[in-house]
Amino acid sequence: IMKLYFAHTVPINPATATPKLTKAQVWEGLKLKARDPLRYVPAIAKCEVVEEHADGMTRVVEFKPGRGPPGKVTEVVTYLGGCKVSFTVYMVSYNPKVADQWIIQADFHMVDFGNYISNIISTGDGESDLYLTFTFAWDFPDVNVGTPEAAEKEQQFSKMSRESTATSVNEIRDLVQKGAIKA
Repeated sequence: IMKLYFAHTVPINPATATPKLTKAQVWEGLKLKARDPLRYVPAIAKCEVVEEHADGMTRVVEFKPGRGPPGKVTEVVTYLGGCKVSFTVYMVSYNPKVADQWIIQADFHMVDFGNYISNIISTGDGESDLYLTFTFAWDFPDVNVGTPEAAEKEQQFSKMSRESTATSVNEIRDLVQKGAIKA
């Protein structure tokens, strides 16, 4: 069994970015991403919300061939306190050493496979100093560590983690520019 772990962080508001996004706007964007991930995650081909409740949803996604687990994947999504979209594991952490420094996290649990994805909004020192981090834990029960297939999976999923993080920020910014996110 091979298990891959990846994390990728991008600045939400680099110097050249316009408009500058707020935490509230990014939060709204993550909730939209939970409902309709296709424009945010290039690897996803289909998504259907099968159950919805006040604090989240269950959705079934299908990945493009070779871009994720095969077949239909059930993901449990939980919203926490207006600041986190969680796919099963949820946490909002406060750093008492830095005033108003919150970590906003969205975790995705692929029930059928035991895979986890977290989306975390964290703050830096300035008002618009925000970061988005995606973390991934992927199980590959039929892949042996150290094989050419393992190396190929590692390269593929590393690329996907980088693409998904950057694409999500770009899509949220685009939705803010178009007025679809006003928070």
